[in-house]
This record gives sequence, structure tokens and C-alpha cells, in this order.
Amino acid sequence: MILRFLSAFYGGMKSLSSGFYFNWGMTYARWGQPAKAMFYLNRAAKLNSHGAHIYYQRGLLLIAMGLPESAVVDFNTAIDADPKHLEAYMNRSLMHALAGRHEKAQDDVEKAVALGADRTSLENQTAEFRDMAK
Repeated sequence: MILRFLSAFYGGMKSLSSGFYFNWGMTYARWGQPAKAMFYLNRAAKLNSHGAHIYYQRGLLLIAMGLPESAVVDFNTAIDADPKHLEAYMNRSLMHALAGRHEKAQDDVEKAVALGADRTSLENQTAEFRDMAK
């Protein structure tokens, strides 16, 4: 009984701590301090490995830091945690297009459209990133 209580308490504290680190990470990102933001988002991800929003936001930060391949890894993790994460599919499609992986980009466009994204807008963005890759 006591172990069950302590386990639930610890799980709740991890979740609370994860939210604390996530909020600070987002604050530092808004303040234009990507290294500090990454430190806090990494801590949040360590405490909450199923938090799709954490991996999605960290992926966006990685793009801003010029690390698109690392961003794809985080978008993959966000999608694994939440297969209906529309924004993760959309951004992953753009990163695939930028890297010249056109089939993967189109697969993500199709998945995003199935979740409610505007096909025309997303295909236009994907084409722009594809052209940047040339």
C-alpha cells in the first residue's frame, strides 16, 4: 500500500517537474537563448519520455539551431508518442523535402492532410523547401 502511494507520488512529481522544465525551456526559447532552452527541454524529455509536445517543441528549436536531421528524430518521437500530431507530420515533411527525401515528404503530407491539414498550402511549402535543397 505504501509502495503504491509512493510510486504514484513519484510519478506525479516527475510529471510536475517535467512541466516546470518544459515551461522554462519555452521561456528561454522565446528569449532567444537556444542553449538554455535546449538544456531545459532535454530535462523535460528525460522526465516525460511520452510527452509529444516536448519533442515537437524541441524539434522546432533544433530547426532554429540549424540541425534539421536532429529535428526529424524529435518529430519521429513526437509522432510515436502521439500518432495524430498534425504539426509534427507537417514539419517533418518540410525537413524531408529539404533533405531531398521527396517520397517521405509526400507520405507525411498525406498523413497531415488526413489529420486535417490544408493540402494546397502544405504542398506549396514542401515545394519551396524542395527547391531550397537544389
